[in-house]
Amino acid sequence: MAFLDEHLTELAQSDPAARRQALEHLLTAEGLAFTVQECEADEKRKAARNYLLTPAGDAPCPLLCAHYDAHAGSVGANDNAAALCILVALAKTLRSRGVRAAFAFLDGEECGHSGAKLYEAERTVEHSLVINLDMCGYGDTLAVYARGSEKRPAARPFCDKARLAAHNGRLVKYLPEGDDVCFSTRRQPVLSLAVMPRWDTKYLDAMAAQGSGLLGRTPEFKLMMGQMEVISTMHGGFRDAVKWVQPEAMQQVYDYLLDALTSPPAPTKRFGLF
Repeated sequence: MAFLDEHLTELAQSDPAARRQALEHLLTAEGLAFTVQECEADEKRKAARNYLLTPAGDAPCPLLCAHYDAHAGSVGANDNAAALCILVALAKTLRSRGVRAAFAFLDGEECGHSGAKLYEAERTVEHSLVINLDMCGYGDTLAVYARGSEKRPAARPFCDKARLAAHNGRLVKYLPEGDDVCFSTRRQPVLSLAVMPRWDTKYLDAMAAQGSGLLGRTPEFKLMMGQMEVISTMHGGFRDAVKWVQPEAMQQVYDYLLDALTSPPAPTKRFGLF
């Protein structure tokens, strides 16, 4: 798979309207039929406009999602245009292989998860699992946060130790909050996926041990967060620019997801003599 970053520049724009228009144009140009889900702002919620790719059929399938909005004033190259490029490429490949999966390009992650909340409020279908991509273009190590769902059937291919090792990935016990928090109220497993320098994943282990506590995060937690290199690629950091996005990191995420999504189902365990 080549040129995963070919649409990165057109998607990495600081103007929200231009960014939204670029995503619409890209989905249309790639032949990915989408529906628009939107709501106006009111006293209960903020305005949001989501783009949904829904496969035919009623059987539960995976949902892969990523937010397309950017932090105010930033072009949002790694946060989160890189993930958008990966999902567009993955949607095309899965369609060509006849693999069912749903995709959601969500608005408003940077302002209270308005798009994810809208999606969940109006959702009428079930998903076998939800995979949320955020910060997927800088680093060498996949960080997969499964929230204890590692052994759930739908999550198992993504948490398989051999597959993670093959793609230089590891299970972590913490990732910064994203749209994933809006999907954890249902029964399906929710996975969060990011890529970052390997040393940053060591900070994640230490941060997970801190907990949240009644008084919020500790000063040590905030200090460790500030020391992570990947933090400079999000929320308007100086590395949240096109020149810092690494195509090889995007390829790593794509290959891992494609591998897990197309792997044959694990054999059912049988008990007894036969």
